[in-house]
Formats: sequence, C-alpha cells, structure tokens
Amino acid sequence: MPAMSLLLLTTLAFANPADPAPSTDVPAEERDDDQPWRRVGWGFGAVPAVNFNTDDGFGFGAVASIYRYDGQTSPYRTALTVILFATTKAVQDHSIRLDALRVGNLPLRLNGRLTFRAYRSDNFCGFGNAVTCDPAVPEALLPELNLPDEEAEEDFLRRYYLTRYINPNVDMIGRWEVDPMPHRFEVIGAIRALTLRPGDFQTATPYPNSLYAEVFPEGERGFLGVIQAGVMLDNRDNEPAPIRGYWLEGSIRGASRLWGSDWDFFGFNVTSRTYVPLGTDRLVWANRVVVDGKATNSLPILELAMPGGTQRYFTFGWLNAGRGIRQKRFIGEALVMEQAELRWTALPLKVARIPVDIGVLGFVDLGFVGADLSEFGTMFDTPLVGTGGGLRVAVDKNFIIRADVGVSPTENYAPRVYIDLNNTF
Repeated sequence: MPAMSLLLLTTLAFANPADPAPSTDVPAEERDDDQPWRRVGWGFGAVPAVNFNTDDGFGFGAVASIYRYDGQTSPYRTALTVILFATTKAVQDHSIRLDALRVGNLPLRLNGRLTFRAYRSDNFCGFGNAVTCDPAVPEALLPELNLPDEEAEEDFLRRYYLTRYINPNVDMIGRWEVDPMPHRFEVIGAIRALTLRPGDFQTATPYPNSLYAEVFPEGERGFLGVIQAGVMLDNRDNEPAPIRGYWLEGSIRGASRLWGSDWDFFGFNVTSRTYVPLGTDRLVWANRVVVDGKATNSLPILELAMPGGTQRYFTFGWLNAGRGIRQKRFIGEALVMEQAELRWTALPLKVARIPVDIGVLGFVDLGFVGADLSEFGTMFDTPLVGTGGGLRVAVDKNFIIRADVGVSPTENYAPRVYIDLNNTF
C-alpha cells in the first residue's frame, strides 16, 4: 500500500519525541519508555493525508497533531489536531480538534471540535434495512424524463442515489471524573450545533430527479442543536491503542425547538468496547457493540446516520461501521451493531526512540437497522454483514493509521478500500 508507506514515513520524519520524564516523576519500577505519556515535553506528528476509500475517492490534504506530555496524565495532557482534507469526488472535510485533560487541575476533560463538511457524492438509498440501491430503478425512469442529451442521462443515472450538502458544525464534550482508575467512572455532558444546507457552492438544491429530491423536494435545510448527557466506565491500559480493558458508555440526547433547533428528537445510545489479549500482548481480540435509537417524527438523514455517544461516525456502511458496504446505505431510527477484530502486532519497532507497532487484522461488522423504532424486533431478521482485513500502524502509541479492505454480500462482494486516520475503535 503506497499511501500507507508514505503516511508512515512522513509521520516518522516529523515526529518529535518528548524529553524523558525525570526519575522523580515516575518510580523506576513503574517507568515504561514505550508509553509516551510518561515523558515530559512535546510530541509532534504530521502526515500528508493521502487517502482513499471507495465512497469518497482519492483524498489529499494534511493532518497535524501536537501533544503535550506532563509525565503523569495518560494518554497526554493536551492534544491539538488540525485536518485539511478534500477528495476527487468533491468532498471537503476540515476540522480543528482540541482535547484537554485535567483542565484547571480539576478532574475535567474537555474535547472541542469545529468541522466543515461539503459532500457531493453522499449516498441515499432510502430508509431501513431493505433498500437495494438497484440501478434498474433509475434506468426504468429514464424514458419518462426526456432529458436533453446523453450527458444529462448519464448524470441522472449516476446521481439518482446520491445527495449533496454543506454542513458546518461544532461540538463540545465535557467529562468529569468521579472515580479514577483502575475503573474510572466519568459523567458526560455535551452540546452539538450544526447547520445543514442542500446543494454545493454553486447551487442550493438536491440533484434534480434523484431519489433524495423525490423524498425531500427542497432538500433539508436548518439548524440542529443537540444536548447530550451520560456516564462512562473506562479501564483501558492505553487509550489510543488498548491491549486489555473495557470502555463502556451510556447516554441520552435530544434536540428541541425550545433552544432554537429546527428539528425535535430524543435519542439513546449504549456502547461497549472490550479488549482481551489472547495469550500474548501482541494478539488482541477487540469488540464493539452499539445499541442506538432515535424517537422522532422528522430528522435529517445526516443525523439518522450518526449514532450518539462521545464519538462521531456514520453508520451503517462506511469505514468505521459496516466496512464493505457503501457509506450510509442503511439508515434509520433503530441500530444494533456488533464489530469484532482480531489484531496481531506483527512487527513492534522503535525508530528514533519512537515506538512503532505494525500489525495486521481481520474483522467482521454485523449490523441491524430499522427505519423506525417500531422495527426494533423485526429488523433482526435482516442481518447486514461486512468482513475483511487490513493493516494497522500505531505511531508513538497515540497516532493510529489504518488501511482496511472490506466486502459484503449486500454489495455483491465488491471490495471496498479504506485508509483511515481517525481511529474510533
């Protein structure tokens, strides 16, 4: 994978290991030079975001992260990450993220993110688990449209299951530590605000004659303000790249016109992540289970495709959930998801004093989606499966780079390739 090689080499070239912590900060018997947070100083990593996944095309940009280590706080005291990213399918996804631990020397962690997204090739095949994205449907409609030329016909066929939108958003998550490790208990509070506008920089409408335009003739336009609260239990041995432990969270969320949101809904989420070494720390069984629901009369498809909790990702179908299935193919109010990975660290290295773990993995993603909450029982009759394998590189235990290949019977086993710089699992 040339893109993975370029990412790894550039990361190592720009990485700046922090100075070792004084021996008084950490007892000698507890020191571990492989753990960057046990050092004092700054760490820096930057890579060109040469990326590819089947849904978005080839991506180009840059990712830069700065870490502040104090020798006591895991996985770091402060991290700032900037992402500038665009793809050959006219996707723009730029963000600035700040993650600060022990804010004001209190047991408070704040995570803030400002994001701008502009998509021109997002998928919309309908709601629930029975959508087919069948190309025969737009082909059958073509004679009725009397389009002016062959180019217009090709555009219609290509865009029938696509949508376009612009979406700036901001979110802030606060985590208050009630009880510290080894079984850390935290209370979560979060706010998220986004605006949604159909179209792109030239137009403010959906693709003409598309399925999305049939369901939403004017597109989806407005402001969504979400408030979330929950609890978290965490005893992972290393937060970004765990070998053992668990990470559990449960939360409720909602939006209301009472605080200016153009949409109302109530949602809940329960997520479990577990990590078990199998005989050796180099072989890890990682597992994630998600149960998510939304009660609403109307909600934009962008929000229907996004579970709650402290992580932001799309499902079901895409690089974080439903690998092998096109992005957001299956969306609805009800979601149950099981992901299992077997991770093998094939080559643990140190380059310029920086630990670099190169590994391989195999995975299975299993999802159940219901168009609305009333389908929470019947949706289990239609399992959605993706499976595959990939390469995983952990640089300095904090920066995770992944390259996965997934296939699914729902996509006729057509391989889908993902290079991911935003590890959520």
